[in-house]
Amino acid sequence: MTTMVRLETLNAADRFNDEVWDKVQGFVGKEILEVGMGIGIFTEKLLTKGTVFGVDIVPEFIDAARARHGSKPGLEYLVADMGAGTPDSLKGRAFDTIVCMNVLEHIEDDRGTLKRFMAMLKQGGKLVLVVPAHQCLFNPLDSNDGHFRRYAEGELCELLTSTGFSVVHRSQFNFFGIFGWFLNGTILRRKDLPTGQMGLFNRVAPLLFWFENLIGPPVGLSLLAVGSKP
Repeated sequence: MTTMVRLETLNAADRFNDEVWDKVQGFVGKEILEVGMGIGIFTEKLLTKGTVFGVDIVPEFIDAARARHGSKPGLEYLVADMGAGTPDSLKGRAFDTIVCMNVLEHIEDDRGTLKRFMAMLKQGGKLVLVVPAHQCLFNPLDSNDGHFRRYAEGELCELLTSTGFSVVHRSQFNFFGIFGWFLNGTILRRKDLPTGQMGLFNRVAPLLFWFENLIGPPVGLSLLAVGSKP
């Protein structure tokens, strides 16, 4: 399964995406840099908050996002590798929010990248990070998707504070996703999640997240961390 197909599968998981958006939207401001925009799955949601400058390393993803969203007011696109340095077109620009969802784990120099994010934020601006949690869950699903690592909550918070951020929120979510990830990647050694399973999980996602929010599980497949520029 190609990365484009995986993104299209995630795009079809609309109920799951809505649940993730509910967790991050309260931290999003009006001038947004979307790092790793992919095919624009969350871009439309971000546009309800303000202007969006979408960046991705893969030209085909930007093409797909552009075909999806066109030239909507307040939306810009850029093909660039944010892990390699600050693109010239972003130098001197400042944002009140940087949204980086399931991207940092793809970047080898995560510390250097966070320092560059800090430089691009306005005073009081926020970095909204979603990353895969728990290195013990690292398996062929991660390596096939180009992940360098999964993060422990304390490790990510230390990384944020050491690069100048104040951690204003941290939480784990998608507790029930752990079982599918472990079964498919660790036990069965699959490199991709079966689309049928993803479809089933998407259908029951609102119920699972409702129960998860009710019981407040201490662990989850994903980690949300929000850092503020002092």
